[in-house]
Amino acid sequence: MAGVSRRSGVGQIALVLSAVAGYELARRLIAPDRSLAVAHARDVLRWERALHLAWEGPLQQAFLHVPLAVDFLGLVYLSSQFVVTGVFFAWLYSRSPEAYWRFRDGFVVATAFGLAVQWRYPVAPPRLARIGVEDTLARLLHVDLASRLTDPVAAVPSLHAGWALGVGLGMALYARGRVCRAAGVLYPVFVILATVVTGNHFLFDAGAGVAAVLLGLALAEMLRPSHGAKLVAATRGGAVR
Repeated sequence: MAGVSRRSGVGQIALVLSAVAGYELARRLIAPDRSLAVAHARDVLRWERALHLAWEGPLQQAFLHVPLAVDFLGLVYLSSQFVVTGVFFAWLYSRSPEAYWRFRDGFVVATAFGLAVQWRYPVAPPRLARIGVEDTLARLLHVDLASRLTDPVAAVPSLHAGWALGVGLGMALYARGRVCRAAGVLYPVFVILATVVTGNHFLFDAGAGVAAVLLGLALAEMLRPSHGAKLVAATRGGAVR
């Protein structure tokens, strides 16, 4: 029985990795319209200014006085979307298979929605929008995201922020111990801060990513058939609280 469970877990991890690869492939197939994306980025900045939320430039400038902090946030940005998310799903599967199904399906729905928006409404990140925001990954860590074979103008919604919220929510709900649950609460805040300070997203993008994941989790819950027997068995086994 344990062998079957381990094989199932390996299969699920492989499925998540395949979904990530599919996401990256889909982004590469999108032909970016840079001029339109820059125009949309200027629209986003105008909306933020109207709401007094155009904090990207001042926030980055404040952090540039502390290069080590900028480097740390750069590493958070580079590792959060795939590495941390992959570890989270492996952990969640062992902690609560029922929760794993819900979060997996929610992430898939949110990511599909995000790809559709990125395809139909390209938005340049602040670092490419010529609004005075630097590319700190290139400046301090010598990482050029623009050289990657991917869509460089797919800033809305920010799946960095959305996935981070999902990871944090899962940790807050299913982790043992106050420290781990507190880390789940703080993790999305650090990731959103990293996306802004590195010049890769507007706050608007982060809000859109958060909304996409919340919508994905809600739809996945609504569309998922009842698995009451499995949930009862998992609860008796101590897998969920």
